[in-house]
Amino acid sequence: MSKKLENINKRHSLIKSIISAQEVFNQTQLVKLLKQNGIRVTQATLSRDLSELGIVRIPTPNGTVYRVGESGTQTTIKNRIAEEVISIDSNEQLIVIRTFTGRAQGVAVFIDSQKIHDLLGTIAGDDTILIIPRSIKKVKTIIEQLKTTLGIT
Repeated sequence: MSKKLENINKRHSLIKSIISAQEVFNQTQLVKLLKQNGIRVTQATLSRDLSELGIVRIPTPNGTVYRVGESGTQTTIKNRIAEEVISIDSNEQLIVIRTFTGRAQGVAVFIDSQKIHDLLGTIAGDDTILIIPRSIKKVKTIIEQLKTTLGIT
């Protein structure tokens, strides 16, 4: 392995370690923390590192902080999927998700990929998804899981 690649891997490992161990609020703070650990990095390099590592900024009670994301691609997909959903509603038996026109099938594919145990299946039209629960007793639980999975509050 080249020295340059070793340095990148070391820096990436340290970034993940720092972000996992404490609240980091901005890149300036992270640059200082890296410097304290013997790593000098420019803001441009750090931005690229954060993107490559799938690091995301999430709101907390103390402010917006960096977190190691599920994966860069997965996080991006999840954020885009949340933007497509207009509403989630239900009756005693079924759940209906309304999306923007032409977006229901993509959202349904994402939901199916999450392998939610209590969800029997989805049927998607153009702007509507029908969610079929395993049991009608699980409708409220599935709605909460969907909101969490889709990043909807």
